[in-house]
Amino acid sequence: MRQIQARRSAEGGFTLIEVLIGVSIFAIGMMAVAKMQYATVRNTTVGNLTSQATMLAHQKMEEVKATPFADLTDEVENNLDADGNAGGIYNRTTTITPALGAHARKVDVQVQWSAPHGGNRTFTLSSLTYERWRP
Repeated sequence: MRQIQARRSAEGGFTLIEVLIGVSIFAIGMMAVAKMQYATVRNTTVGNLTSQATMLAHQKMEEVKATPFADLTDEVENNLDADGNAGGIYNRTTTITPALGAHARKVDVQVQWSAPHGGNRTFTLSSLTYERWRP
C-alpha cells in the first residue's frame, strides 16, 4: 500500500477537478477582457460621434458670425454627415434671437443624432454676436 501512495505522489500530475477549476478561472478572466474590449469600442464610437457633432456646431457658428446681421435667419438642416454634407445621421438647428439691444444676437446651434447603441444625443453651442460698425 505504501508503495502505491509513493508512486502517485512521485508522478506529480493534475486531477480532473484541478484542471476544471483552472479552466474556469481562465474563462472568467477572458470574459472580463472581452467585456472590457466591447466597452472600449463603444466609448470610442460615442466619443467620435460627439466630436463630429461638435465640429458641425462650430462650423455653423463660424458661418453665422461671417454673415451680415440683416441676413441672419433660423435654419434647420437634416441628415448631415460629419462634413456638413447630405446623407448623414446629424440634424443641425440654428436659432437666432435678439439679445442686449438692436446690435446683438444670441445664436444657438444644436446638433442632434441617434446613438448607434440607443438613445438620442444632443450638443448645443451658444454665443452672442455683435453687429460690426461699418462707416
